[in-house]
Amino acid sequence: MPDTSQKNIFLDDEGNAWFKRNRAFLTDPEKDSVIQTLTIMDLAPARALEVGCANGGRLHMLHDLFGTDGSGIDPSETAIADGLTRFPELDLKRGTAERLEFDDNAFDMVIFGFCLYLVDPADHFRFVAEADRVLEDNGYLVILDFNEKIPYGNDYVHKPGVRSYKMNFSDYFLASPHYTLLCRMPHRDEAYTLLPDQRAAVDVLVKRTEGAFPDRPDGK
Repeated sequence: MPDTSQKNIFLDDEGNAWFKRNRAFLTDPEKDSVIQTLTIMDLAPARALEVGCANGGRLHMLHDLFGTDGSGIDPSETAIADGLTRFPELDLKRGTAERLEFDDNAFDMVIFGFCLYLVDPADHFRFVAEADRVLEDNGYLVILDFNEKIPYGNDYVHKPGVRSYKMNFSDYFLASPHYTLLCRMPHRDEAYTLLPDQRAAVDVLVKRTEGAFPDRPDGK
């Protein structure tokens, strides 16, 4: 019986369809909210992983701007093939968020590139654990995605049978004292919109384990 999980739908064909719909918008640093946010914050990663990297266009921009060694994963075979041809300096692989085939502490920045809303909720804690595993201490976590205060799901408009799951994904990480939110910037708009399905943001978090659990104030 074929596997019709959301992950495999994107591995089979919808990842390629997403790339074809969006490829024209993937390599303009002046319109890229992640690049703009990192520039404003003066953050220049040495080793960055992007989950949901498409063809690696954003990683290529980071390489040009900061000399970043970029690695990326995406479910689209077409996107990865295009990126390996256009951006040979990048390490691009086909894959999904809940299984990152990289060493522990391999990166000083992990970026989620507007993909988490399409991850099946059954895999949410897996992608959290994997991102934390590959991100070194004092590294930065960047989440570009929908930023809804109240979680909800709705039908994905581009393919029947697929669901979108929208929430503030930073909350998963901020539940741990290891993570602190440094910045939240609106995606594309100058201010947050109140329209349903349109509220999106770039969140930048820092991971610091030292001091996360201080002694009790009373010394006991």
